[in-house]
Amino acid sequence: MEETPPVIERLEQEFAFLARALEAINRKRAYPLERAHYMLLLQLRDGARAVGDLAAGLALDDSTVTRQVAAMQRRGLVRKLPNPADRRSALVERTAEGAAQAEAMRAARLERLDALFADWPEGDRAALATLLGRFNGSLSKTLSALPADADD
Repeated sequence: MEETPPVIERLEQEFAFLARALEAINRKRAYPLERAHYMLLLQLRDGARAVGDLAAGLALDDSTVTRQVAAMQRRGLVRKLPNPADRRSALVERTAEGAAQAEAMRAARLERLDALFADWPEGDRAALATLLGRFNGSLSKTLSALPADADD
């Protein structure tokens, strides 16, 4: 068996800590929205979209997004509109309340990130953003290659 390169071992440890720390922070923060609802509302910033488009944009199954949209509708965060391109389906758009809560959460998250990285040089912040974008691209490719039943 081939020996694991030290950098891969370090990455595994760093990602394990990152996942744990993000989970802990999420539990302690008083965000106005669940993470899933926030992500869906961000996808709707530019207007109404079909459930299938939302699911594809978040690498989720349509049924998962349908359940989330139903819960968000009950909370008054989104509404369904007739889809002029396909009468069998609906478009989802965020309500004024959904937009307000999403933007409030976004502002709080941006403020916290700014504080977290306040003592980092701008070049380091930019480098991390570039590398995270590249990493997220790799994650997206990995997710799209997984079998459909491995989505959730």
